[in-house]
Amino acid sequence: MDAVREVRKKGFQMAYLILDDHPPLGPCRRDILNTVLPQIMLKLGAENISLFGSGQGRKFEGKMVSETGVKVEQLPDSYPWRYSLHPGLWSLKALSDLLAKLDAKIPNNGGRTPWKFERLSGVKASQGSKQEMTQCYRFVSSGWTASQRDQVLAFLYRACGVGARRMAGVLSGAASWDRMSHRFNFIHHYFGGPYPIIWQGVMAKGRLNPEFTKFCHYFLKGDLLRSATALIADDAPGWSERA
Repeated sequence: MDAVREVRKKGFQMAYLILDDHPPLGPCRRDILNTVLPQIMLKLGAENISLFGSGQGRKFEGKMVSETGVKVEQLPDSYPWRYSLHPGLWSLKALSDLLAKLDAKIPNNGGRTPWKFERLSGVKASQGSKQEMTQCYRFVSSGWTASQRDQVLAFLYRACGVGARRMAGVLSGAASWDRMSHRFNFIHHYFGGPYPIIWQGVMAKGRLNPEFTKFCHYFLKGDLLRSATALIADDAPGWSERA
C-alpha cells in the first residue's frame, strides 16, 4: 500500500506488478508491454491485464475483446482468479482500492499471503444468475508474441499429449488417461506471451519449481536452468528464503 501510494504521488496511473520469483523466461515484447497494453487499459478502463493469458492449451472463461490488433479476454466475476498475481499491468487506483479492502479483511500480517490476496479478491461479487463481466482482463495468446522455436515445441508437445492421452484411455481406462494428462501438464503451464512466464513462478517452497525445471528441459533452455540453479546454490545464501 505504501509503494502504490508513493508511485501514484509521482503521477503514474498504472504499473506492472511482478513478484520476485516471476522473471521473464525469454525475450519480452517491449512494444506490447510499454505501449499497446497501457493504451488498451486506458481505453477499456481496465483494473488489471494479466500477462499469464488464455489460449495455448488453456480454456477461455470470458469474452474476447480486440483492441489495436491485440486480443484480451474480459473475465467474469464468477472466475475466482481474476485478480491473479502472475505478472500483470494494474491500474494503481484499482490496486490501491483492492489493497484497502484486503487490509480490513486480513488484519494479521501472518495471513497476508499471495494465495489469500488472489482468493479473497476473487470472491464472486454479483448475486444474480447472469454472468457479470468485470474490468479484469488477461492477454490472449498470439503466434507473433512468442519465439518461433517455443511455438513449434509447444505445438508438438501438445499434439503428443493429446495422442498419448487418447491411447492411454483406450488401452487402460480413465485412470491411465488422467496419469498421462498430468505428465503433459507442463505444456499448459508455460505462456509464451509478451512476457514469457511459467505458472506459479520459478520458486516453490524455497526450491526450484519442478514445473519450471521440466519446462527448461523440454523447451531446451539449459542456460536458463543453470542460471536459476546457480542463484539458489550454497554460494548465494538467503536467496531461496527471500524468494
